[in-house]
Amino acid sequence: MGYNTVAVLYNDFTGEFKRDGRIGQRIADAMRDYHDKDRHRRNFGAGVVISQDHADGEQVVIVSRNFGCRADEAEVLGRMALDQMQSCLERHGYKVTKPKRKKLAARSTEEGE
Repeated sequence: MGYNTVAVLYNDFTGEFKRDGRIGQRIADAMRDYHDKDRHRRNFGAGVVISQDHADGEQVVIVSRNFGCRADEAEVLGRMALDQMQSCLERHGYKVTKPKRKKLAARSTEEGE
């Protein structure tokens, strides 16, 4: 088995995908240039590669605003992403609760020190 690559494709470029054979070369270059160590994304003009892993692995990604990232790298998540992740975890038997504001404030203070 090889690797799988996750990319966000921009619908605005649908016509270019149909007409231009060079888009395939740009996508292939972006896939090859993706670096797992620094998770450096590669924009290929009509989209961006956001994740890559061995075919035996699993990739959880979040896509928003013509971009995306691996879930373990997400710094800020919108309500929809959080709700979907909560629903998924609960379907798999996890109990998910939002931390109380006091705990969040205390954690922010500790991290700022």
